[in-house]
Amino acid sequence: MKSALYPAERSAALIIALVAASIAILPPVPRLCAVAVLCVLPVLGWMVSSSIAWLGLFLGAVLLLPPLPASIGNSGAHPGLLLAAFGVYAALLFANGWTFTESPVTAPMIALTAAMLASVSMALMYSGAKIAAGSATRVLLFALGPFVFLYVVWGPGQRLARAGFGPAKLLFAAGVLSALFACVDFFYQLPAPSGSSQQFIWLSDRILRRAQGLFYDAGALGNMCAFFLVMAAVAMLWPGRGGLNRWIAAAGAVPLAAALVFSYSRASVLSVAVSVAAMLLVRRRDVKWFRVVIGACAAGVLVAAVVGSVAPGLVAWWWTRAQTTLHLAFSASDAALSGRVSSWSIIGSFVLDHPVRALLGVGYKTLPYSAVLGRPVVADNTYLSALIETGIAGLAALCALHVAILRATWRAARSPDSSTAFYGAWAFSFWVGEILQMSAADLLTYWRLLPVFFFVIALAVVKARGTPA
Repeated sequence: MKSALYPAERSAALIIALVAASIAILPPVPRLCAVAVLCVLPVLGWMVSSSIAWLGLFLGAVLLLPPLPASIGNSGAHPGLLLAAFGVYAALLFANGWTFTESPVTAPMIALTAAMLASVSMALMYSGAKIAAGSATRVLLFALGPFVFLYVVWGPGQRLARAGFGPAKLLFAAGVLSALFACVDFFYQLPAPSGSSQQFIWLSDRILRRAQGLFYDAGALGNMCAFFLVMAAVAMLWPGRGGLNRWIAAAGAVPLAAALVFSYSRASVLSVAVSVAAMLLVRRRDVKWFRVVIGACAAGVLVAAVVGSVAPGLVAWWWTRAQTTLHLAFSASDAALSGRVSSWSIIGSFVLDHPVRALLGVGYKTLPYSAVLGRPVVADNTYLSALIETGIAGLAALCALHVAILRATWRAARSPDSSTAFYGAWAFSFWVGEILQMSAADLLTYWRLLPVFFFVIALAVVKARGTPA
């Protein structure tokens, strides 16, 4: 009886049988590696055949995968970098999908990236080849965010704007999973990822490492939680227009808020408060104020109960710390701001003593790793870092970028289309808080989070095209 299989199918079946037999006779460890390779091959095939597959995998990877135990700069290498390389490949492969339409955000974003790149020459001049190489690497990491933005606004990623609330729901799921892991990380005090910073909380009975989750430091985790808490607030305040069931949003907000508390990022907590206030301003006519007050009180009690059950002394410690911070803010502001004022004073003195060097910049992200200011200095302020490292051009581009993002997302937030208004309100509200938080941290170094933020901003910009001003 003749086989019903065609020659090509018989060849494929024979190859599969030979591969399976070969794997079966391998030792356990090589066998697992071979199976992993076979599982990865279909994913690679999907990525090289789709213009948006790499983008979804990349955004998921930066939120859900830890860094690898290999050093790049001062932090571990991350699998997302390989997926970003596939993004460059996709940009070239699907070059006919690029349409360079006008967008108010693109020019300042490109200008800021160019100012950072130009400052590498100053890093070479003042700090040497090794520091300049690190500066160039950090510029490329930052550039991943603008690349994602341009890929969605100008490139093949424009088709995602027709996906409605789908991308937001997937991002929210990834953010909640990342926050859940951060809560487990804090409760069990898991080993920190490669290249992570050493940040601790001193309670009366023990010392705990601040929750970092899958990120390099607690600040990045807090910033990520703030981003998705703003999204959850949008969904809960405008049911039916938020794209996400409000009960699902409320359930997801619990681990996000708990992880934010465990990270002990005071700036991120303040950012959430400011973002929610901005969001209420955007849609003030639709707000049910009684529901807002009841929901806020219920959320506070629930988060306090969850945090108190995991770390009983942490709630009281947070309250004491908040009172101490307010007291010190009027008596010793440097202590209230964890020594930031001393660093800012050093930078200010340098600007006054060397105005020309400050205007031209000394090299992006060189202050913490060189003695160009006399000793290494961590600015903990995005605006001061932009001025001293990238010069007046970089600071001007950053301020222009803020204005452009707020204008574009405000327009989207006022759109009659529900999904456009959702992305616009989310992006506008969060970026208001982000602008404030940049005064207490250099958020441009959070290269794993910026692509996610710029992706949502890009969706708002693309979806708002054609909306009457």
